[in-house]
Amino acid sequence: MALTTRLRSALVLGLVLALALTAVAQTVSPPVKVTTTKPKKVKFKGEVLHVTRVAITVRSRDNFNLVRTFTYDTKLAPKINKKFDQNKLYQHGDRVEIIYLTGGDTAVKIKGKPGQNRR
Repeated sequence: MALTTRLRSALVLGLVLALALTAVAQTVSPPVKVTTTKPKKVKFKGEVLHVTRVAITVRSRDNFNLVRTFTYDTKLAPKINKKFDQNKLYQHGDRVEIIYLTGGDTAVKIKGKPGQNRR
């Protein structure tokens, strides 16, 4: 019986020490700060190949082999749909400048006039 009492007291002492060490460790370490950077906006200049309500496909002015397809941002999509309904959207050959965020293919803004600046 003496052995079990010693064993219990050792376990209780170990548990108390473990709790004390974790409490000390939590108060000593400073909180970790996480910073995120905003993605940069990039411009892509090209000529329109195809336009739908969902996306626009553009070929680069500098490299004719480079073709990219951009979907519309949530703020840009209603404007494009409105132009699509009015039949005043971009056509094949229109020169546009698409502003998008780095690392993605979502157009934030599209510059250029429909039906203008064709070859």
